[in-house]
Amino acid sequence: MLPMLHKHTIITAALMASLSLTACGSKKDIFTPPETPQQQTDSNKGETETGGTIGGNLPDPNSANNTEPPLPLPDYSDLPNPGQTPGSGQTLPRPLPETPKTPPPVADTRPSPALGTNPLPADYRSNDASNVGRDNLTKRMTGGVTADGLVYTSSSTDELLNLLRGRNERVDEYSRQANLQAAASVLSAKLTVDGMSGDAIVTLKVQEGRDVKVYNVAGGMSGEYASPLKSVRAGNGEKSTGQRAVEGTIKCLDLDGLCENTFVRLKIGTPGSSAIVNVVFRNSVADLYFNLPGKYSDNPEYLIMREFIRNTITQQNTDNKIKQARMSSFEVVNGRSGVALTMKGKNNELLGFSGPLLAPEAGTGVNITLSRIAKDQDDSLDLISLDKSQLTYANWIGDARMVANNGLGQVKIALKMRKRSNYGQDMFTVTFMRKIKPLVELTDDNLK
Repeated sequence: MLPMLHKHTIITAALMASLSLTACGSKKDIFTPPETPQQQTDSNKGETETGGTIGGNLPDPNSANNTEPPLPLPDYSDLPNPGQTPGSGQTLPRPLPETPKTPPPVADTRPSPALGTNPLPADYRSNDASNVGRDNLTKRMTGGVTADGLVYTSSSTDELLNLLRGRNERVDEYSRQANLQAAASVLSAKLTVDGMSGDAIVTLKVQEGRDVKVYNVAGGMSGEYASPLKSVRAGNGEKSTGQRAVEGTIKCLDLDGLCENTFVRLKIGTPGSSAIVNVVFRNSVADLYFNLPGKYSDNPEYLIMREFIRNTITQQNTDNKIKQARMSSFEVVNGRSGVALTMKGKNNELLGFSGPLLAPEAGTGVNITLSRIAKDQDDSLDLISLDKSQLTYANWIGDARMVANNGLGQVKIALKMRKRSNYGQDMFTVTFMRKIKPLVELTDDNLK
C-alpha cells in the first residue's frame, strides 16, 4: 500500500446507465422566463433568477514491429489463438457478453479527425453557459458509442483523444482490434494522486466474461517524463481481483506541471496475448451558472437551498454559499467516459453527482440519471474526502439528471427537490464549465 493519500483525486463513475469561485456572479439578478414552472406561487415569487458565471516499457504505437496480438477475454471459444492472423472472412468476437445492466460500448470505426481539423468557432468561450446548448460545435469524443447511439465524450476542448484514437489506427489490424476490445471492457477508471509525494494509484474495473474484475497499478508522478506503473494488490479502497498481468505508464500533461490532466497508458495481459488501454483523467476547477425558477414553493428545504445559491451569486459574506466547484472525469480512448460534479459549501455542505459522459452525435440534449455522491454508494464515494463534509443539502435532492453535454467540458444538470409534505418539488439547473488549461505539445514522443 502507498502512504495515506491526500485525496487529490480524479473521478470514477459506475456506468450503468477550488475553487475559489472565479467570479461568483455579476452581483445582479437577470430575469428571464423559467425553464420549468413550479406548482406553487405567491405574489412575491413571480420572477426567474438566473445567476451568472461563478466561478515506460510499452510497445511503440508507431513501430512496424508493434504486432501485439489481442487480449484474450474469458468465455469466448472463438477467439483466435495468440499469433494467429485472422483471415479476410473472419470476424473477431464482440468484447463483452450481452448483459442487461452494462451493454458494451461500440467503437466508432470511422477514422478519427486529424489534429487541427476541428477548430472551435471564434466566439466560443469555455465559461459562457449558453454554449452548452449550441448544436454547431464539434464534440471531442472517445470513440465509444452506446447500443442506442449515444456517444461517449471528452470533457475538454483539446484534441488529445483524437491523437490517441489516431495512434490506434496506425497499428496492424490484429492489434487494433485487440485494443478496441480491451477499451470496451473497461467499465470505470479511477486515479488518486498524493499531493505531497506524487504517488499515484490507478484502479480499473474490467468486464471479463460475466464477471467484473478489479485491477490496481501504482507508481510515482515525475516531471515531464512518463513514469512506470506496476500492479499492486489493492488501491483506492478496492482489492485487486483480476488475474492478468497489468503494467503501464503515467504522465502529467499540463503545461504548468500541476497535473490536472493526466495520461495513463496500460498494457493488460502477458507477452503474446496483451492489449493497450489509454485513459485520460481530468480534475479541475469549474465555473458555475445557475437558473432558478421564478415561481417556487414554500418548501423550507428549497428556501434554504435557494439562499445558498443566491448568496453564492451575489457574493454575500456568509458561510451559506459555495466556496468550491470541481469537474472530474475519466475518458477511455475508444471506450467509456464518466464525470463527477461537486459543489462544496463554505458551511461544508457537499453536493456531488456522477454519471456517464454521454451526448447525442448531433446536438447536446440528453436525459441521463446521475448518482448522488456520498448517498447512492457509487464508485465516486471514496474519492471525495468526507471528513468535514455535511450531506444535509444533498439529501434534500430527490432527482438529479444530466440534461445537456456539449462534449467540450460543459455539462448542464437539472436538480429536483425531494417530495415533502404538500410542497411542490422545485427544480433548478446548474451548468458546470471546466476551466480549460493548456497542455504540453501533443506529439507521440510526449505521449509515450
